[in-house]
Amino acid sequence: MCRGDELFCLGRPLDRLPEGPFPLIARILLVALLLLPALPAAAREKVDTLIMRNGDHFTGEIKGMSRGKLDLSTDDVGRISVEWAKVARVTSPHPFEVELRTGERSFGALSSPIDFQLAVGALPTTDVMAMSEVVEIIPMEDAFLGRVRASFDLGFTLAKAHWATTVSTAGEFSYRDQALGAKLTFDGYFQVDDTNNLRSGTAVSRGTIGLLGEWYFENSWRTVLGFLAEHNQELDLVIRLSISPGVAHSVVRNGWTELWITGGLAGSREVYSNADPNYELDALVAATWTAFQYDHPKLASEVTLVLLPGLSDFGRLRGTFTAKVKYEVFRDFNVGITFTDTFDTRPPNPTSPNNDFITTLTIGWTYRK
Repeated sequence: MCRGDELFCLGRPLDRLPEGPFPLIARILLVALLLLPALPAAAREKVDTLIMRNGDHFTGEIKGMSRGKLDLSTDDVGRISVEWAKVARVTSPHPFEVELRTGERSFGALSSPIDFQLAVGALPTTDVMAMSEVVEIIPMEDAFLGRVRASFDLGFTLAKAHWATTVSTAGEFSYRDQALGAKLTFDGYFQVDDTNNLRSGTAVSRGTIGLLGEWYFENSWRTVLGFLAEHNQELDLVIRLSISPGVAHSVVRNGWTELWITGGLAGSREVYSNADPNYELDALVAATWTAFQYDHPKLASEVTLVLLPGLSDFGRLRGTFTAKVKYEVFRDFNVGITFTDTFDTRPPNPTSPNNDFITTLTIGWTYRK
């Protein structure tokens, strides 16, 4: 039997969310995302220095570098972001983790013996590398917030589901340590029409919540373990719960683009409308390509393809294609467009649709991304 505060209700189709405020877990996530920028991070002494290729000097605290952008906290102008390709020299007495495009990692203080070279560690064990080979720098002394990245998007959607206007939301919260990482993701949209408005109740057409754990190895390899909960009213999917072990490898990774390939298995339990619950075992093949541009216009794009060929139901193929483009309007805030297509060639209920797509216009906020 379903209680009034439950988001997902097994045993019958999910037609409506509870009336009134969002469920408690949604409110906690929203408050955490809104308060995150205001939480104080542990501050180190601001003695790190940058020398740019045009001769400009900056002094402050290096907060990290990823996706071709280095963040520096200064006393005079606050936090600034500079393109890593435009940095000629770096000096810091504090310990950092430095990762190269090959997946190799070094640990220690930073210095530059000559322009466009980076030395990591102390003599006589200093590792010297070309700065163009560096893809990520993480402060070793940072507290929890120094290793966190987050994003939150809110938008309006034109969807295949009844061609109705919807309110959509998506977000990500990730943490990385030296050897382990974790990422929480969520997305969903809430349909509003003449017979189903915000006052009388809101129907969920689509929603996912995922948790991904990663264990980092050398040479750009990672083992991954994912957990996913999915609901899609347009596909008659009440809920699908999945667990996916696998391995991931970065084929390309530099200051402006990344390409990750993932392979593994996915075991799931599915509940469809007017169909008995069933268990599935699938192969998992996924690819994610991202690209960044920090000169005007400041753009970030991402394309992801996930394919799940059936093993227990041979011949069935499920998958998701997602394409995103975001434009930074001002620091940490952006506008963007997202297209998502979800397909299933042979759902358990033969009368269920095989395809659902969404195009979303969003406004968004990011933290250390």
